[in-house]
Amino acid sequence: MNSATKDPDKIFHVDELLFLKNILHDADFWKHLKTYQSVSNGDYDSNEDEPHTLQLQYLMPVPCENIERVMEFLKVYANQDNQLFKMAKYGETYLSSYLCKHQFTQLSLDSIFKYGDNPTLPPELFKCVSVKHLSLKYNYLEKLPVDIGRLTNLEQLSLTNNKLRIDSIPHTLIFCKRLKVLLLDNNLLDALPGHLLNMKSLDTVHRHGNHNYFKSTFMWYNRDITGRIKSVDMFYEVIPSQKKTLQFWAAKSLISTQMNFFEDPSVAKTLQDYISEIYSQFLICDYCGGAKLGNHPGFKVITFKNPYLGNTCVPFQHWACNIDCAHNIETPARKEQIQSAKELDRHYESYINECQQEYQREMYGDADDRTFRCRCSIM
Repeated sequence: MNSATKDPDKIFHVDELLFLKNILHDADFWKHLKTYQSVSNGDYDSNEDEPHTLQLQYLMPVPCENIERVMEFLKVYANQDNQLFKMAKYGETYLSSYLCKHQFTQLSLDSIFKYGDNPTLPPELFKCVSVKHLSLKYNYLEKLPVDIGRLTNLEQLSLTNNKLRIDSIPHTLIFCKRLKVLLLDNNLLDALPGHLLNMKSLDTVHRHGNHNYFKSTFMWYNRDITGRIKSVDMFYEVIPSQKKTLQFWAAKSLISTQMNFFEDPSVAKTLQDYISEIYSQFLICDYCGGAKLGNHPGFKVITFKNPYLGNTCVPFQHWACNIDCAHNIETPARKEQIQSAKELDRHYESYINECQQEYQREMYGDADDRTFRCRCSIM
């Protein structure tokens, strides 16, 4: 286990998230908090700290195990006259300030949402760039936010038991250059997104238990090149008014460059946030990198990797903006697949020969022994 996960002070838990999400709307909590002057002013007796903390814990909107560090943080914001309370910085919230203060390296956020909830994750989570491990299991997530690309230090991403589909994993995931482990078990994927093949840092990908996964594999594997490239008229509708602004065209140009616009200091934070909002309206060509609106006709391309990071015969789905890009994706992938199949056949044949030789040795001994026994019988 990574050393970062062993430090409990660097792990952000579900109860803290739920509390910080709800606190701004809980007037009763703030009313009671301000009655404890020893907490709000910071000049309390250390002997009285524990009673105040224990009493305030019962006033919290949700139970919180990390009561001490939460209350320490709230002391700063308990007084509305405090300059920090105004959240003067762009995009600053209680949650973002809390994450920034503690510089968490692990976000353990399994089972945040119940069935029927709106499974929308707070964008502040993805602005904590110190995070190395992010766990979002059992959350009924239907999509992974585009802001995942902000987590450039991310090493492990756990998305097991959600409702993710092939178009739910944004292309911005490739900005996570240090990502090593990706867990996608038990979702609704029928293939893996093609842009994962560009993530050279990955060494573990779990994808078992996905809806129609093996059906897709068998359906596409034995088709010829024309069968693996399918014309698609439109993936989804877009909002026409978005194309009328200069900001929109600037955002589209930046997306097409495939640069990490989250890290580039020349891209204003307001533009970064705008790109994040509209990014899902675009399809990214897996060959040329061009960004096209979702109503642009294109091509779905299926390729296979066998093996892929310990998995056998893994299907990948790509999107190509034109037929040339589609062939440029499919043709080398097919050649690699054929070469890989021949290599596997050679390994299998070699293994069979070794097994046969081992059987012969166990039954009859080695060649010298057989020759010796043959000579003895003649004499």
